[in-house]
Amino acid sequence: MSTETADVATAARSIRNPVLAGFHPDPSILRVGDDYYLATSTFEWYPGVRVHHSRDLVHWRALGGVVTDRRLLDLRGCGDSNGVWAPDLTWHDGEFFLVYSDVASFASGYWDPQNFLVTAPDITGPWSDPVKLHGHGFDAALFHDDDGSTWLLSM
Repeated sequence: MSTETADVATAARSIRNPVLAGFHPDPSILRVGDDYYLATSTFEWYPGVRVHHSRDLVHWRALGGVVTDRRLLDLRGCGDSNGVWAPDLTWHDGEFFLVYSDVASFASGYWDPQNFLVTAPDITGPWSDPVKLHGHGFDAALFHDDDGSTWLLSM
């Protein structure tokens, strides 16, 4: 067993659920080098998408929110459990990518939520303004291909 595998196995035995106490739904976890990052849904609450950091998967530190400005995410009139859903955090070529869905209502089921992409050179930002993506639905994800292409996976 490699040292890295043994370290992860040791950390895994130390993990107690929940790894983050409180309300942190739809976690997207990412490893970059020795660092782990966790992005979670925030629904109708600001800031949009909360991010945490860990080095051992046991101890987590809140880094704050990603979408923090009302001009970038207007949640006025947002119903209970609407808003920011299912973030997908990835890292490619030295840049962080975050895709999330903005569920405006439940009127048309789960097929119409708009998806957005933000990027940052560092997990603490600054994050770009959101770019509206073509794909609709929730639980969208990015796939960074070896040929340099990035694909949006959505409903």
